[in-house]
Amino acid sequence: MAGDRQLLVYWDAELDGHFRRRLERALGELNVAASDISQVDHDPDAPAPVRLALVSATAASVPGDHDIVVLAGPGEFPKAAGALRLEASDIENGTRRWTAFVDQLRAKLGRASLALAPEDLEVRLNETAHRAEEAERALADMERQRNDALRAAKHAETSLVSERARAANLEQSVERLTALSESSAFALSMIPVDLQPIASSGRSHAWRARLAAARAVEAAAEHADALSWPKAHASYSGETRNRLPHGHGVIVFREGAKDIASYAGSFEEGRRSGHGVATSDGGHVWSGQWREGEACGLGVLEAPDGTRFEGEVVPDVAGSPRQVRGWTWDQPRTGQLTPHRAVAPALPSPVGRAAGG
Repeated sequence: MAGDRQLLVYWDAELDGHFRRRLERALGELNVAASDISQVDHDPDAPAPVRLALVSATAASVPGDHDIVVLAGPGEFPKAAGALRLEASDIENGTRRWTAFVDQLRAKLGRASLALAPEDLEVRLNETAHRAEEAERALADMERQRNDALRAAKHAETSLVSERARAANLEQSVERLTALSESSAFALSMIPVDLQPIASSGRSHAWRARLAAARAVEAAAEHADALSWPKAHASYSGETRNRLPHGHGVIVFREGAKDIASYAGSFEEGRRSGHGVATSDGGHVWSGQWREGEACGLGVLEAPDGTRFEGEVVPDVAGSPRQVRGWTWDQPRTGQLTPHRAVAPALPSPVGRAAGG
């Protein structure tokens, strides 16, 4: 509670900031309301205020028209009659200097004690209890959020295990069916020994491409018609990021109501990248690796007439896959192994066609 007299404080502009903050907090703890003397016009009808001057070691002179003068903060001070010496450490440790200052301030304010009154203690107690209740509510909210996060993590872990099991089963099924279909029509033993490794690698990456395509079909079902390019007559269903195909999905190019080309597999920032299966408008199918939106790397290239290339391709100047190294099967079901070079298919680029439509 406030005393009978008002406390006005002169703060030296060069006063140490730490000392000032510590003293202001201490005065609040003593329930003493202090006002900046330069900011207050004292009411002449009210009791004369107590004037407190706080001067720093760099002060040119010590004011003599104040009730209490304190040589405040760090530094070396000249002797001043009637002035008190006080540092932040005195306030923090409750030294004799601080006790002397408090006693003098109490006497000047005309108060029996600078301790808090019961009603002030009750107010502070209520404020403390309110803060404690808010802290308990915040703690309870954090605990709920933590439990929700744990449940979500457990659910995600369960889903991950399920997805991995489904992927493993799908992988085994594809591997088995691929082995059955290729062991008779395209037996590796019928390829020259020096080309068997590249053909085998091509088949391995074609198998991975079919797995990526299967995953892309699932993603397309979850995110149907995610993007479309009307001018390019193309649409995309699948995972996206920043309004671009990213992750797994299926892109389809149409001519009227007819699908003329498609790609199912993985994308990165709008470009076909990783593994996937594409069908060109000429009916050619590339199952294998993709880089920067083009068929590039190892895989299997199949033509409508039944020919099949197993090995490595790179994009030519038009972006079509050019056969580099591998084995070409000609009419595999007749057993004829005459080398054959299929016409390079024009596999569409989803980003290029969309931008130019």
